[in-house]
Amino acid sequence: MRSLRLGAAMLALALVAAACSDDETPNEAANGDPVSTTTTRAASTTTTQPLVTTPTSEPPETTTTTVAPPEDAADTTTTLAPTVSVAAPPPPGNLRCVGGNGDNELLVEFDALPNPAEISRIRTYLQIDGEPILTNGEFTVDQVDTTRDGGARWAAPVRRVPANVPVKLYATSFNQLGQESGWYSVDGLYTGAGAPCGTAADIVLPPPTCTAGCDEEEGEPGT
Repeated sequence: MRSLRLGAAMLALALVAAACSDDETPNEAANGDPVSTTTTRAASTTTTQPLVTTPTSEPPETTTTTVAPPEDAADTTTTLAPTVSVAAPPPPGNLRCVGGNGDNELLVEFDALPNPAEISRIRTYLQIDGEPILTNGEFTVDQVDTTRDGGARWAAPVRRVPANVPVKLYATSFNQLGQESGWYSVDGLYTGAGAPCGTAADIVLPPPTCTAGCDEEEGEPGT
């Protein structure tokens, strides 16, 4: 009887010991194998979106600060000179065609200009038998003959004048600012070196030759 009680007590102690051993090793499986712990990390996926800047407020107002100059500052105001209206110079007047001494040269003679110191140059023009008016020569006052009629008349040359062809001569004046005057014209006709300037009336031209639609007996154009 005592042996049975002793055996029962030892069995109870064995069960208590086994229970305590299971509590102290929670990571071991019931079959006694160790528990393997596996940690799995998910792949990290990053998506980059375009940066969009959205204004959240109106732009700041610009503030202008005006700083007054000190009282002792120098006056920087620029005063422009008044505009001066200068009249164009007077045109040479009372033109006359005069024979020249050079080959194919005529002179255009005119009244002396007032205030010669204000005249920078004289320009001559030539028009041949109704063709366009062309510049012919340009001269300073010193290069112009200013001694005619005791200085009352001036004369400037017109060159390269064709012989026996009706022409018109022109002359203009320039002031010191480069403004050109108007002009007058005079008829002329060059007949030879040193010969007086002629006019169309001084030259007897041959009668026109009729080529069509004329009276054969009279030799004149038909009416």
